[in-house]
Parts: sequence; C-alpha cells; structure tokens
Amino acid sequence: MKKLNFAPSSKGKMLEDYIADNLPRFFPDFRLISRNERVADGARFDIHAKDSNGIDYYIEVKESRCNRLSIGQIVEYKANLSKVNPGAKIILICKDIDPGLRETLKKIDVDVETFVDFKIPENIAKSQANKVGMMKLSPVEQDAYFALLRRGFIIAKAENLASTLDISHAWAKNILSKLASDGAAQRVGKGKYIIIPADVLYGRKSYIGDPLVLVSKLMKGIDYYVAYYSAAHIRGITEQMPFKTTVAVLKQLRPIKIGNIHMNFVNLKKSRFFGYEETEYMGISLNVSDMEKTIVDCIDRQDLCSGIAEVIRTLSNAFEVEKLNWQKLSSYVKRFESHALAQRLGFIMELLRERKKIQVEQIILDELLSLTSPKVYPLDIKAPKQGEISRKWRIINNAGSLEI
Repeated sequence: MKKLNFAPSSKGKMLEDYIADNLPRFFPDFRLISRNERVADGARFDIHAKDSNGIDYYIEVKESRCNRLSIGQIVEYKANLSKVNPGAKIILICKDIDPGLRETLKKIDVDVETFVDFKIPENIAKSQANKVGMMKLSPVEQDAYFALLRRGFIIAKAENLASTLDISHAWAKNILSKLASDGAAQRVGKGKYIIIPADVLYGRKSYIGDPLVLVSKLMKGIDYYVAYYSAAHIRGITEQMPFKTTVAVLKQLRPIKIGNIHMNFVNLKKSRFFGYEETEYMGISLNVSDMEKTIVDCIDRQDLCSGIAEVIRTLSNAFEVEKLNWQKLSSYVKRFESHALAQRLGFIMELLRERKKIQVEQIILDELLSLTSPKVYPLDIKAPKQGEISRKWRIINNAGSLEI
C-alpha cells in the first residue's frame, strides 16, 4: 500500500478525518457514504463506505492500541449491525493489536488494519492524542491517563498507577480520584477505576464495551460466577444478545452502569452458590455456571432471563447443543430445595419431550416428580394465575401457547 502525503492544512483534524479524506488511497474500491453514522442500537461507526459491488463497509477508528475492551465493543457493534444489515462488513483501524486478538476478530469476519499497515506518519497519530487537552486535565493527570492507556489498563487501581509512574500510593490514589472527577475514569468499586477510552472523552461515542471483559478485572478476590441469561449467552444457547450482564455473588454489591454497560449482581445464599467452572471467553478466564446450573438458575429466576417463553427456548437449545448430565441436573434441583423449581422443570422437560425436542429417560422425570409438593405454582411468575393446570406437575400453564 502506497505511503500517503497529508497536507499540512489538515493537521488539526481528528484521525478519522484523515482516514475519510484519503479513503480512495487506503481502499481504492471504496466510496464514502457517510460519517459518524448510527446504524443500529448502540452502534455508531466513524465511516460508512461501499465497494464497487455495493457491499457496505463500516469503519471504526481507534487512536490507541486495541485491547480486549475494544474487541468487546466491536463484538457488540457486529451483533447489532447484523440485525439490520447482515451482509455488511466491519473494518477496525487502530494503532496496534496483538496477533491473537486480531485472529479473534477475524473469526467473526472483522478485518483489522493498523497505523503501520497504512503507513500513517507518527506525528499525525500523535496529534490525535494531543487533543485530550480539551478535557482540561492537568499535565500530571494527562501523564497518568496516557500512561495507563499505553499499558493497556482497562481497570486500574492506585498500585497500578504508582508502579507505572514510580510515585507513591497516596499520590496515585489522589490522581485517580481526580481523573474520575474530571470524567476520564469511573470508580466501579473500592479503589477500582475504569479508564474511559479517549474517543468517549471527545464526546463522539458513549461508553460501549463487553461487560464480561470487565468482570474478570472487577471480581478479583471476590467469589462470583457469571449467571442466568449472561451464562446462557456464553454457553451459546440464547437467541438474543443480553442487554445486561448478571453476576452471582455472596454479598451485596451495587449495580454498575457506565454508558451502555449495565452490570447487575445477584446476592445468593451459600447453599445455592455452586455449579460453576472456569471458562475461557475472548481470551480471558471467567467463572461461569455450567450448563446444568444455568438451566436451574434460569428457571428459578426467569425474570433475569427475558421471561418464561425465552427460558423454555433457551432450555430447548441447551438440550440440542450439548449432551446434558441428567443426574447432575437432578442433583442440582435437590440441592436447591425448591418445590416450585422441581415442578416447573419437570413440566418443561415433559413438554419438550412430547414435542420431540429432547430425549430424556423416564427415571429422571420420576426423580423430579418425587420432589414436588401439593402446592400449585404458576409456570410464568409474572403472568396472572390463569390457565390449564397440569395435575401431574401441579403447574398452572399461564404462559399461553408456547412456541418452541
């Protein structure tokens, strides 16, 4: 690709302006359609172009090195874009990227180009970073902010900044607090701060990322597991993208909301805090409920899983994608000590078996039947208690006609 000659008069423009102004040189087959275009919920791209075949390309420009949070944002953009324009392509342009992360994006059909690939002069790339002076940060705060960005910190604590700048812990703590006051960071826990990406600080974008990437950083030293619909998403058995991330914990924690990131914490009693395993997600390790516990949790708290109809579809998907350990599932229900859970699960499993969605041995249904009580429970915890009653499972089917 040929080296570009940028006119000195354009030096004050933002980095994406350079890409847009020289689009035919970077991509000879492209023509510019629009700038800063919102194409779906939460997805606003820097550049929209089309090639000679009429294929849409959405280009996202990052002035910094791409990290896992950047990938989380692009994954969310990709999911939202596919709903409205499944044939569109995404190109991510950033300062640099690890080969492993580049390969991860390639698997979801996102191309990555770096400043080196495009031979962007270093002084032009630096001019973008210098614009953060608009935030009115002091020189010390700017040094701290960019040092944390360069080191790839998504979440930072005082000891991180202290070691990065070789300053005292007390001073680092004060700087982080000031960065939060000025909007360059956000406090998300005791002594923990999310470092807000620079493009957010320009006011160009809201804060969008993959909350699951933040979980591994936030929950260090805390007993937790990703649960309910978020776990179902990781297990690949959902039909929708969850708008909130739900994490099970053993103590009360406040929910986190930063831009489009919503993270809720469900305080479980210790007797129900089980059935999770370390799982790799986007190159990081997370504690996630296993498939059997995900099913049990979703039935127990259908309100956290988009309602009973979506829960039944999710369970049907679970039965299809993986050979479930029926004995483990039954043992989890026993440990829960909930008649309502046993009755709802038994009713749903028998319904799915009748509709030839699953194959389950009668002995498992008999075990669940032995855990029932004389009390009648509604299938849908939110709907009025009206509908046909299953005498066998003592369940009111108040969910109407269920499409599975």
